[in-house]
Amino acid sequence: MLRFIIIFAVFYLIYLSLKNSLKGKQKRDVRKSNTDQKNDVFNTNHVKEISYIFYSATKDNSTCDVCKELDGKHFLPNHEIHHSIKPPHNSCKNPDGCRCSLVYVTEGENQSKKIESILKKYGGTCSRSTIEKELKLKR
Repeated sequence: MLRFIIIFAVFYLIYLSLKNSLKGKQKRDVRKSNTDQKNDVFNTNHVKEISYIFYSATKDNSTCDVCKELDGKHFLPNHEIHHSIKPPHNSCKNPDGCRCSLVYVTEGENQSKKIESILKKYGGTCSRSTIEKELKLKR
């Protein structure tokens, strides 16, 4: 039993040292990649400039059910759904591959502040039909 505890402790210490060394490597990589962020299309430093995002699917006979369901989904840029539905996604059943895209709408666009407030009212995400209904009510 004592051997098992000693072996377990040794493996745990090795695990911790590997974990810490990988964290240090990730920090160095992040510092190095900060210079590459200037070329990034969607930089997280510019999230304040983006009012909201919506999912746009190509609607034709090849569009899969998952893409049809996500089409028109609006959400705030800091919402967790932003990271989980970035197209092209793995669950797309289109034989030609996923042709969907995320459309980033900036604060200067027409009605972006109204839509952003609607999204905040609904917890950060809602459908196109909900947005349209709410915009009609605000007129």
